[in-house]
Amino acid sequence: MPSIRSAANGDVRVIQFTDPRILEEAKIRQIGDELIALLEKTDEEKILLDFQGVDFMSSSMLGTLIRFQKKCKEFKAELKMCRIAPEILKVFKITRLDKVFDICADPEAARESFGKRRRFF
Repeated sequence: MPSIRSAANGDVRVIQFTDPRILEEAKIRQIGDELIALLEKTDEEKILLDFQGVDFMSSSMLGTLIRFQKKCKEFKAELKMCRIAPEILKVFKITRLDKVFDICADPEAARESFGKRRRFF
């Protein structure tokens, strides 16, 4: 079963996770592989990771997200994230990754912010 699902929404590629708990190393590797494979075959230059429904995420997933962000830069794709659960967002803030990633409250805010200067929570 795929770990992500995606769809084009206008000029934005929206990616959602299929599992509410992203904890196991094998699952995290699978997600990383699927994200890179999707990036390699999509035409969209705006990528939105929608975390709706993700309740738990291990710290190993943060490394996968950092690698994905670097890959997005290589492909000249702009990456945004949205709908991150409050408990997960705390981890982003503690690790200061909220300063590394462009995190928006919801998909609408993310779509509006593409192409604009980054704003902080």
